[in-house]
Amino acid sequence: MNSKARLQRRAGMFERFGGFLIDTTVGLCHQVGEYCATLTSGLSPGNWRRTMRREFGRTLYQTGVLAIPAVLVASLLVAGGLVLQIIYWLDYAGQENRIGEFLVLVLVRQIAPVICALILIGRSGAAMVDDIGQLNASGHMRYLQSHGIDPTMLITVPRTFAMAIACFLLTMLFMHTALWSGFIVASVSGLSNLSALAFVEDVIGNMTLTDHLLLIVKPLLTGYTIGWLSIWYGMQVRPGVLGIRNILPRAFVVSLMATFTISALFSVLL
Repeated sequence: MNSKARLQRRAGMFERFGGFLIDTTVGLCHQVGEYCATLTSGLSPGNWRRTMRREFGRTLYQTGVLAIPAVLVASLLVAGGLVLQIIYWLDYAGQENRIGEFLVLVLVRQIAPVICALILIGRSGAAMVDDIGQLNASGHMRYLQSHGIDPTMLITVPRTFAMAIACFLLTMLFMHTALWSGFIVASVSGLSNLSALAFVEDVIGNMTLTDHLLLIVKPLLTGYTIGWLSIWYGMQVRPGVLGIRNILPRAFVVSLMATFTISALFSVLL
């Protein structure tokens, strides 16, 4: 009896593990399918109705324009803590010809997209989870569906694409502000003898075609992923006092992990 009971417990354990594995795989495949379907729907120009364009513009203003002060402050801090140090120490070591190489490797490829993504996660992603969660918990999503309106086309597509464009534009702003403020401070303080033209030629000359593509694709994909995850987690909110409070930490952590995963994959592949 004891051996039979142990076998039954083991069988039950494997059954539970198998069920968990199957449910996780099916759920992941479902999420990937929704992720790709939303992207495909947004890339079709014929799907962009007037209401979608209005929602896109409103979200772009909230996530992009209103985030400019935070991005400017962060870029100035990076200029003082990173760009200025790279310019100073490479010039001090007699390696002025490698300033552009280091700036492209550290700032363009890694720091600028990641920091802008973190700003979007903390500032706009949490607000989007709360907004969608309130709509879902109050029954507005079911109301839209009952009237034949697809929430994916009205809400998910314009907001995710607005987040992608905002991440790209903020990354450009961050990168240029950090580069030029660091260069200006280094020149005014006498830490560097490089002219503005030589500085621009050095940075651009060290950027390959891969770097230019990476500077475009990486922020767009990261911003889209942050927006999609924020909306997806907002859809999981159920009525209750602690609904959104329980979802927000998970949405933040998963968005953070997704950002670092995308950055690592691009670093490995490109």
